[in-house]
Amino acid sequence: MRAKAMGAALLPLLFMSGMTAAQDHRCEAPDAYVQPYHKAAKAALHLRANKSLNILIVSSLPSQTRGGEKLRAYPQFLESALKERLPNYEFHIGVHAEPRKTIKHILAALPGVLEKYKPDLVVLQTGTVEAIGGIDPDKYERKLERAVEIINAGGADIIFVNPQFNPRLSFVSNAGALNDRIRRVASYADVALFNRYDIMRHWSENEAFDFTALKSDGTFEAVHRCLGRLLAEFVSRAASFSELAKATQ
Repeated sequence: MRAKAMGAALLPLLFMSGMTAAQDHRCEAPDAYVQPYHKAAKAALHLRANKSLNILIVSSLPSQTRGGEKLRAYPQFLESALKERLPNYEFHIGVHAEPRKTIKHILAALPGVLEKYKPDLVVLQTGTVEAIGGIDPDKYERKLERAVEIINAGGADIIFVNPQFNPRLSFVSNAGALNDRIRRVASYADVALFNRYDIMRHWSENEAFDFTALKSDGTFEAVHRCLGRLLAEFVSRAASFSELAKATQ
């Protein structure tokens, strides 16, 4: 009951992207979580000049590529939501996964991956594997800084996506310390941070989703649909979609 009361109190502050809210009220999240504090200026310029945007999602989790199980993950929902926002523009979403690998392995693969996909915007999903493995936060921060350097040198903008929230793992991982490092690097490197951790924690505390359940009840796709659409709103703000929409009117 307390969690539901908290949710009611937060309602005036909630962000509701039109299509998402109409389909699933569980997707609601505080507006601050979809407000980028750093812009993707290069991506915005490329989108304006070429009417297209190549987005590369770099992940250490296999859940982004679960096509064999016929479960759609957030990259697919992200792409469809972006196309809804700017139907006259082209969006191409690529996914490079290094399943269960740490940022050390991601760094080694990055130059080749960037050469292959030539992205305008890189969504770097990071921290979950490291949190579970107990990587030293200071070493993680230095490697994250190096990832920013490599991606910037390749000419792309960056959006960080921090670890997932999972109440079953919160007491056996150092996600809190790594989240602090991700926020710090994002702040001084001018990188936008999509706060997936706090979004999912908000959903858990307000009983929108039960992240302790292990059964196949549709939660996986529902959560990824919400994340994809919220990330689309985040990207649209970072890359100034509203200005493009005005220009086409």
